[in-house]
Amino acid sequence: MDTWAKDDAEREALCDDLAGLDASQWDVQSFCPEWKVRHVVAHQIEQIGRTGRAVVVGLVKNGMNANRFIARDALIAGAASPESLVTRLRATIGTHKGPPMASPAVMLVETVCHSADIRCPLGIKYTTPEATLVEAADTLKRSNIPFRTKKRIGGLRLVATNAAWSTGEGPSVEGPLESLILVMAGRPAGFDDLTGEGTSVLSSRT
Repeated sequence: MDTWAKDDAEREALCDDLAGLDASQWDVQSFCPEWKVRHVVAHQIEQIGRTGRAVVVGLVKNGMNANRFIARDALIAGAASPESLVTRLRATIGTHKGPPMASPAVMLVETVCHSADIRCPLGIKYTTPEATLVEAADTLKRSNIPFRTKKRIGGLRLVATNAAWSTGEGPSVEGPLESLILVMAGRPAGFDDLTGEGTSVLSSRT
């Protein structure tokens, strides 16, 4: 299965989970501090196929602050009804195009992380295929932009306890690969399942 096929599969699985939510669950706080569940879904929709011109316009309107542009864009788009958000997210499946400069591997990381940003606070259980997690983790460990992971995990050894994956040298950080991915991507909630002498160091960098 290639990278885009993995991304499509994860989007489809998330859509199926979202379709079963009640109205109140769409307003649950996600792992993204500025966004509720509905806003994370909207972000996943809005970034698909976003043109370079749209990025430039958005940056100009937000004082050339990329984080502000992305956050506000999702807050506006997330005001749509749950039904509309699920329909629009499902329509992105098979649209193999991300924002400018975003590779298929980066888009897969985005989908894996944002799906967890939604599911974990809602208590939704889901098992991501190991091959998908390994590709996401391998992409993250090399990343400076946009995830800044390479610097975050420098001098540490990360070891998955539920998959054949590890990286780095130094004090160890061990736990489920799903949790390691969240922490590598800057989500503090991932630390709940991690152990090892390097955990405190990694926590101070997240």
